[in-house]
Amino acid sequence: MQLYWEKICELAEKQRRKGINKYGKGLEYNYSDAIARINHLQEELIDGLMYCEWIKEKLSELEGEKA
Repeated sequence: MQLYWEKICELAEKQRRKGINKYGKGLEYNYSDAIARINHLQEELIDGLMYCEWIKEKLSELEGEKA
C-alpha cells in the first residue's frame, strides 16, 4: 500500500511539471502581485468545492443503490 504522503508528493511533482510546461517556470517564480495570486487561489478553491459537491452526489447515488 502506498502511503498518503507518497501519493501527495507524486501529485505535487506532477502539478509542478504541468505548471512548468504551461508557464515555463515554477510558482515560486511567478511575480504576480498578491491580489492576482489570491484571485487565482480563489478560482482553484472554487474548483475544489465543485469536485466535493460532485463526489457527494455520486456517493449519495451509490448509497441509494444499496438501499
